[in-house]
Amino acid sequence: MWLIAIPFLGWACMNFNSIVRGLTTNHAALSDTASDPQLRPLEIDQQPQAVADRIRNWVSTQSGWTLESDDSAQADDLPQPVGTPDQPVRLHLVRRTRFFGFADDINVSLEPTDQGTRVQAESQSRLGKGDLGQNPRNLRELVGAIQSE
Repeated sequence: MWLIAIPFLGWACMNFNSIVRGLTTNHAALSDTASDPQLRPLEIDQQPQAVADRIRNWVSTQSGWTLESDDSAQADDLPQPVGTPDQPVRLHLVRRTRFFGFADDINVSLEPTDQGTRVQAESQSRLGKGDLGQNPRNLRELVGAIQSE
């Protein structure tokens, strides 16, 4: 029994902040100061509309992920003078958990920059006080997908 308890206690001590965070927080956002590189905003060398297309394509292939709303359709209808940088894009994604179907809202902001696009995102659980780490997992999954597309 001690052979199991000692490694578990060591793991729990090393991950204490993450455990407490998962019990008391139901929101996560990409941040420039995040210790986990997968939880930092991305800089992509494509225009926002191209990055949005990558995200839309990825979401359409994922179980549990849906595109709830997309404001780029309105941005496409606006006249853009020649030489104007691409318009920002906002996507609202929903991720449902496999077993109970709990919904998390993921809001993605794609802002044009001189180099391309800055990707910012946040994930918020609809229910509960703690997310047991699901919102950071949602963001890691999204960031990983954007980087690999």
